[in-house]
Amino acid sequence: MPRTRGPHFFCDPVEGGSATLRGGDAHHLARVLRAAPGDPVSLADGTGGLYQARVTAAGPDLVHCAVTERFVVAPPRPALTVVHALPKGRKLDEVVTRLSEVGVDRLLPVHSERSQVVLRGDRAARAVTRWRAVALAAAKQARRVRPLEVGPVGEWTGAFAGARGIVLWEEADAALPAVLAGVGGADELVLAVGPEGGLTADEVAATGLPAARLGPTILRTETAALVAAGVVLAAVGRFG
Repeated sequence: MPRTRGPHFFCDPVEGGSATLRGGDAHHLARVLRAAPGDPVSLADGTGGLYQARVTAAGPDLVHCAVTERFVVAPPRPALTVVHALPKGRKLDEVVTRLSEVGVDRLLPVHSERSQVVLRGDRAARAVTRWRAVALAAAKQARRVRPLEVGPVGEWTGAFAGARGIVLWEEADAALPAVLAGVGGADELVLAVGPEGGLTADEVAATGLPAARLGPTILRTETAALVAAGVVLAAVGRFG
């Protein structure tokens, strides 16, 4: 992927030779980072456009930038979607941050039988809005071209139609690397992660995916998602 210089922000798709940052991003760049005309800034439009730019004018509410280089970055393949059963409290905020950092493409939060959190209606909508904001902030820090996509809250039983991938299960016989060897060649992979109480055998079977364990210890659900995603991304050649 092309390397850009300067702090990284997201902007609208750039037409012509200029881009503008507004609101919180403008304040952060102009007041917190004390950007001045001529300083480099990296911009992405969230759809594959990556821009090297420089600041031309910096105010508290608007920062104007001149684009000096343009790149189009293709989506990485295979794409990785994590289906994550809802954990307690705000643990999913941490999951969103870490999965964004390592390069996961999509996160689907779902209810499962042993989930201790139920999010429906307005509560679900507010939670998704928060997770998407967390994903955007993490994408800036990680210098992603596209933010982690966070889907609406769904149900475990409806999340795996036609999917290829792996479901993590502490009772599985095979280790994750061995199972991964049998699911190569897909354009998109799914990694399924249960809640604190784990998954039932019926839920594992309902995914239609081969089950894998991560190792000899039992990991917290938020740790399991990060470790497994890293193993999968490394195995398919998306690290390095």
